[in-house]
Amino acid sequence: MLRALKRMPALSGIESDRWDQLAPFISFMELKPAEILFHAGSLGLELYFVIDGEIELFIDSSNTQEEPFYLHSRCKGETVGDFAVLNGGNHLVTAAAKKTSHVAVFPREAFELLSDIHPTLIEVVYDTAADLSHRVMVAHIYLSLFGQMSTQAMNELLDATEIRHHRNGDVLFKQGDDPDGLHVVVSGRLHVEICRPDGSQVFHGEIFAPEPVGELAMLADGLRSATVTAARESTVAFLDHESFVKLIAERADRLLSLARVIVKRHNTMDAQRRRSRDRTFVIVPLDARLPMRRFSQQLKRELREHATPMVLDSRSFDKMYGRKEAAQTRVGDKFNSSISNWLEDKENSFGGVVYIADPTWTPWTRRCLHRADRVLFIGDASQTGKLGGSGDPSLRPIEQDVEVLFSNPHTRPLRELVLLHPVDTKQPERTIRWLNARDVDAFHHIRLDDKAHMARLARRLMGRSRGIVFSGGGARGYAHLGVHKYIQEKNIPIDYIGGSSMGGLLGASMAMGSSADDIYELSSHFANKKALFDYTLPLASLLKSKKLSTFCETVYQDDRIEDLWIPFFCVSSNLSDGQEVIHDRGLLWLAIRTTISLPGIFTPVPTDDGQLLTDGAVLNTFPVDIMRRRLGWQGELIGVNVSQINEIRHDYDYGTTLSGWSVLWSRIYPFRPARRVPRLVETLLRATDIKGIDRLQEVKRRLDLLIEPDVSEISLLDFKSYEKIAAIGYDAAREAFESHASEFSSDEHESVMESALKTESVTR
Repeated sequence: MLRALKRMPALSGIESDRWDQLAPFISFMELKPAEILFHAGSLGLELYFVIDGEIELFIDSSNTQEEPFYLHSRCKGETVGDFAVLNGGNHLVTAAAKKTSHVAVFPREAFELLSDIHPTLIEVVYDTAADLSHRVMVAHIYLSLFGQMSTQAMNELLDATEIRHHRNGDVLFKQGDDPDGLHVVVSGRLHVEICRPDGSQVFHGEIFAPEPVGELAMLADGLRSATVTAARESTVAFLDHESFVKLIAERADRLLSLARVIVKRHNTMDAQRRRSRDRTFVIVPLDARLPMRRFSQQLKRELREHATPMVLDSRSFDKMYGRKEAAQTRVGDKFNSSISNWLEDKENSFGGVVYIADPTWTPWTRRCLHRADRVLFIGDASQTGKLGGSGDPSLRPIEQDVEVLFSNPHTRPLRELVLLHPVDTKQPERTIRWLNARDVDAFHHIRLDDKAHMARLARRLMGRSRGIVFSGGGARGYAHLGVHKYIQEKNIPIDYIGGSSMGGLLGASMAMGSSADDIYELSSHFANKKALFDYTLPLASLLKSKKLSTFCETVYQDDRIEDLWIPFFCVSSNLSDGQEVIHDRGLLWLAIRTTISLPGIFTPVPTDDGQLLTDGAVLNTFPVDIMRRRLGWQGELIGVNVSQINEIRHDYDYGTTLSGWSVLWSRIYPFRPARRVPRLVETLLRATDIKGIDRLQEVKRRLDLLIEPDVSEISLLDFKSYEKIAAIGYDAAREAFESHASEFSSDEHESVMESALKTESVTR
């Protein structure tokens, strides 16, 4: 058998002394007709050479009632099992002998030795494995699109299919083009955009594997209705127009299967557009000496809670791929397509792939970025470079290179900043220097070795973040305090906090890491009217608002929003242009002072450019829509609503006119009944509270969990009853969470909030 193996054309170039090295590893097998060599899904550790006979390859059907689908055969001189041994994973197909056959078995050690002895042969093996991978994936897709077909029809279809590789920004076709064929996504993601009559471009959705695109234009015999662009490196199977028409003409019922796919995609396009989850993450260290191995291992542990992740840097890739310096292979190299196919397989096999790029612009860095769904820049936030970085917040050359690479804003991936902090960091500082130097979509503070922090980042990456939004509602907002207390007791992790008006005030304290008990103490001060109400001549407002400003400064001191461990935003209303303003950076006290500036009661807050900002409840008392966007339309969203609820009715007795003097006289004269009139401040509060009440039901539908405490009997100004109101909120939270216990379980380890409580001072 060894002599026959040596005579094979593929192996004939190996010198005799090299055979002496290989021979001890090689064994031989004889297979009887129908005998199985290996099953699809089994671990592949050997490469097989067919010495004689014929080995048939079958695709296992997803339907257990159907027979495996015969793909094709491998004959004398060809390899079997190449895909699995190259990828260090499972077999894609089942291999069985059609007739009596003999095969040579090369275990992994022999294969690696063969790679050094005969690199040209390995190129052939890589190409063979890549072809098998694509044929299997495309065959599965065609079977799902067009239903069952004969082996001959499938192989004709596969032979007519062209595998195309697209880089980020490549245009597959443009709106208005003639349909040239059917495109099917094998891996990656495509960006769909429609041009309106006015020339503006509108994002329509994204297409993922294994979805077709462009089929409607061919079926309708019309022009392309949208422009489709690769949003990252993608592999697409292209079937030309003639082959597609022939496929349908042979059996018209294939249109029915395709129509089902089209209808399903049409019905789910909006959800797909909003809920598509990133699968490939590229980590770009901004300094060469950052503890990336430590960081990546901690992140990988937390990612395992949601998926089976794979972490690859250039060194680990070389080891797994089996070739030295393979990571630095350039695009034009003969091994480039094989490397792309290898990575493609890993992305399809794992629940997420985390690429660790080099800190400089190398072929590996470029390759990683082209495959990115999201890019994370990692910086050392310590002031003295304590983590091996420089601590310098300035823009790095690698970031500028990334900007050039993703110059098309429509297809560039999300770019986020992760600031690493030493284990003894109590609170981040001077984050604004990093943010002012670069344009990022989001940023994260991560304390190394902090399990809660890393778990929060993992949830954000996997689309599992948990955000909470607190509504406005005057004194009724103290119900948020009860919700906070329940969340703290049950150790429920919260990854993002937002609010408006009173909801912004309570949410900010929660984001700071303050405990519910500490906020109770602060509430006693806030409940004292004398401590906050400083009446003045009501030309601009009823109150001077100095006491309110002093209160906010005392509580929040010099803390800045961007320096909070837990991301936070609040909302105010711009009286100048009628737009809502989102506060996610800057002094926390000023943002809170602004979001609770009830019009007519407290003075509006002027900005440096002459704008006037007032209470967030004027325009958006329950900013669920903002939080949904911040979470990328993914994850879990909790809403606590105490606004826009029905009021208890009162019998007012003043008709259509009312003198303030008569009201005052009725209150101070003991022998006359007091007039039943609404209070001015309550009227102003209620006026902002009911704005937008017609869209409340729509807002509620965006929530995964709604907590709506029954505070209808509580006056909007009854701040002194904060303990009673908080108790109502606590009971409502308990009822809501317990009714959704399986969806909103507490974390096994400490929450991010608990982690913050350990290190932050709350005796402000």
